[in-house]
Amino acid sequence: LEDLAKMPASTIQVLGAEKALFRALRTGGRPPKHGVLFQYPEIHTAPKWQRGKIARAVATKLAIAAKADYFTGRFIADKLRKDLQERIAEIKELYAKPPAKPVPEKVKGPERPPFKRGKRGRGGR
Repeated sequence: LEDLAKMPASTIQVLGAEKALFRALRTGGRPPKHGVLFQYPEIHTAPKWQRGKIARAVATKLAIAAKADYFTGRFIADKLRKDLQERIAEIKELYAKPPAKPVPEKVKGPERPPFKRGKRGRGGR
């Protein structure tokens, strides 16, 4: 409990996804949004675009609960659960539809001077 109480919520969120996290850090790719927290029913039943937001909310409440339990010994689970359910409902309402994908612009190559055909245009002969 001491180790968990001293971890930030962002670390708790990706616990169990260390391999993917370090791969993302090494290659510059996208980091994982959730580790073991994915097993929480509210996360794995949610649409993909909501999962990261819900995982962050769950990790935050877990961090608060661990800190309160370890440092003060107070039981605040009921209040945290109520707050979490409200936050999940808010996320599901605000992000009910998937985000619109941006329309990619047509990529043009580098500007080159027009091809000149002159006396010496014999292809290297």
